[in-house]
Amino acid sequence: MHSIKKRSFIGVYALSLLLFSVFPLTEAAGWEGVLQWSYDAQAGVSGSPALAGDKILIGDETGKLHALDKNTGRALWIFDTKATINGAPAILGGNAFVGGADGTLFAVSLATGNVQWNYKTGSSDRYTTGSIWGSPAAGDGKAFFNSTDGKTYALNASNGRLAWSFDTGRELRSSPTYSDGLLFVGAYEGLFHALNAKTGKKEWGGGSGGPIGAAPVVANGIVYFGSWDGLMQAVRIKGVIPLWKYAAGESITTSPAVSGGRLYFGTINGKLVALDAASGKPVWEFPVPGGIHSDPVVHQGLVFFGSDAGIFFALNAATGAERWRFETGREIMSSPLVVGGVVYFGSYDGKVYAFR
Repeated sequence: MHSIKKRSFIGVYALSLLLFSVFPLTEAAGWEGVLQWSYDAQAGVSGSPALAGDKILIGDETGKLHALDKNTGRALWIFDTKATINGAPAILGGNAFVGGADGTLFAVSLATGNVQWNYKTGSSDRYTTGSIWGSPAAGDGKAFFNSTDGKTYALNASNGRLAWSFDTGRELRSSPTYSDGLLFVGAYEGLFHALNAKTGKKEWGGGSGGPIGAAPVVANGIVYFGSWDGLMQAVRIKGVIPLWKYAAGESITTSPAVSGGRLYFGTINGKLVALDAASGKPVWEFPVPGGIHSDPVVHQGLVFFGSDAGIFFALNAATGAERWRFETGREIMSSPLVVGGVVYFGSYDGKVYAFR
């Protein structure tokens, strides 16, 4: 079901070639793409995996959160939220925080799978307001999440009580990003917000030119985010003017991954793009069938991601050459997780996979 193919990369700059020859991104020689285990969730796996100790947590389209042994794939417990789970749970202390399409955030015990508390906001109509489409975030003793009612919420992690909310004025389908006391939120209104995580006060922000549908990424004092107008931007923290902008030519549908001086992201029509993280100049592009909603992850010289056409890829991070692929036959919206050389992801074929 899987095969190894090679493809030439596109549009590599002469400077990048020189840098790669001097400072190559070493590919993970020990990663072979061998199936370690698969787990049948008996429903399309719509969520992304998160690690909690020896457990892999991942949600499905029926609303079940599955806790699996990371080494064997054996189910340890299952918690039913009763609404589609998108994104990955957030982990803080002894709890996992997971939200569903009905707008309810749950705190679930990692040890037992029992609910500790829940918080409901907005409408139960998943097509209008109140749905949680992205991943929660956690930090500073709080659980944060965005809602399609247009608000970002901060709850006390211990009891689920509302600490603050911030109204963007437009629906939110992205995931918030917590980093060093700040919460970064991209909104459909085309604005980027940096909020004080303790108070919810807006510290700074700026415009993107189009709706922001994926979580920003923070690395080395810079915030990277893409938008539906096809722009990927790099903004220095507490700055408003972008350091650079790159026009992808089509909507950007994933969060970026930043590693080894490179930035990687996917687009709605199926391009995995690599840029120089310092300048925003293109390094290579890799075309795939279908769009990409699976956030890329970089590990030891390989870029891992899935496509809407049901193909999971491993590419050489330096060149964009295809190293490995695995076909599930159904959409892969799940963003991968790499732990100890094992890659975990889910598919709408109903399976969770672990490849070493």
